[in-house]
Amino acid sequence: MNTEFRLIKLYRIRRFGEKISDTFDFVRENWRPLLKYITYLLLPVALVQSFCMTNFMSGYMEFANMVLADGRTASNLADMASWLLSLGFYTLVQLVGLLLVTALSYTMMQLYEQRSTRLVGITFADMKPSILRMVGRQMVLIVTGLILIVVIGLLIALMVSISKYFILPAIILAFAVFPIFFMIQPVYLFEKTGIISAYAKSVRLTWKTWAGIVGVVLVLYIIGSILSGLVSMPWYIMMTVKNVLVAQGNTAGFVSSFGYTAIQYLLGVVSSFFGCCILVLYDVGIAYHYGHACDKVDGVSVDQDIENFETL
Repeated sequence: MNTEFRLIKLYRIRRFGEKISDTFDFVRENWRPLLKYITYLLLPVALVQSFCMTNFMSGYMEFANMVLADGRTASNLADMASWLLSLGFYTLVQLVGLLLVTALSYTMMQLYEQRSTRLVGITFADMKPSILRMVGRQMVLIVTGLILIVVIGLLIALMVSISKYFILPAIILAFAVFPIFFMIQPVYLFEKTGIISAYAKSVRLTWKTWAGIVGVVLVLYIIGSILSGLVSMPWYIMMTVKNVLVAQGNTAGFVSSFGYTAIQYLLGVVSSFFGCCILVLYDVGIAYHYGHACDKVDGVSVDQDIENFETL
């Protein structure tokens, strides 16, 4: 075991800065196994995602240019079908990547504390049962989450339609409820509990640590967006240059060559793969806030210390 790094316990009360620092410390300590298995699981996803992303952007820009040139309305579904289909495939591939990277991140966080060597020498066989279980539980979260979002959206729309005085309460309700969908993920994936109990606990933990989870998500979103934007910038530049030249009728030259297309595709793979890596920061950061909330509200670490003492 590498003794250079301190053991980062999940269930511990943390100040806001400690949640962010523990997130980066976990990634810094375990970047080798993280990168190894993210590559193993998500590089094939990135290869497909880059193709879908390029097709979607090309189809969308072609449709936009057609609308500007011919004066057609954006409601022409026949013209929109191709890039909408690409968008559907792109969204599906993104969902697969999200499921895999979250399952991998949380599996590693669990095994990190359970193994005497932490994540040193960990194999995919060690993680596979937990990854499959977490992917299945995430699918339950997606279905129930979509149902709740529709119900809450209809409730907010009803409030606004009744009176303009309900607009502010509706906005407050949306801000109060939204962080619950972040908290439910570690609650349902880490704990052996039913979906209803998980949502009940998520509501309780979220409302008692609301500012903390919003702050963690906001800070990590800003950091992730900056890093992802820097990596994705070359792909966007190449895509924009090609679409501008095509819109001007210049379809010949280097932008239409195999080399240009190949470089653009590879940059898209890098962008998609790095985007999957960035998701690890969100998952780990939210998990450490969950551990903080559990210890602050329910005293989980105290209970664990008592159980360990009784075992001894």
